[in-house]
Amino acid sequence: MSADRELLEVLTGFMNEDRETLVPARLSILVYLYFTGSTQFSKLQDKLEMTSGNLASHLKKLEDLGLIKTTRGFIEVKPVRFIEITSEGIEKVREQVLRMRELVSKVVEKQT
Repeated sequence: MSADRELLEVLTGFMNEDRETLVPARLSILVYLYFTGSTQFSKLQDKLEMTSGNLASHLKKLEDLGLIKTTRGFIEVKPVRFIEITSEGIEKVREQVLRMRELVSKVVEKQT
């Protein structure tokens, strides 16, 4: 098998395995939460520069997948939505990083 074909197979396999979370917005949400653990909706919206509707739809999908959980609370009598990554979400980020590392190593091998 040629190096180009092997690289293409790794890439398409990676993309086909997880179409739900490799959407750039969802991956950004997961990576941000991976490093912070949890955050408020408004802070996440500001960091990722997303509209509230767009962010809410991506959060709904990630919550349906069990990768995050959202709760509602109050800070100084103001309603706040909190978002937290689950253990499944943490594992998903780690899996994706390992797969990306594999893909990057294939690209580097091809260059040498």
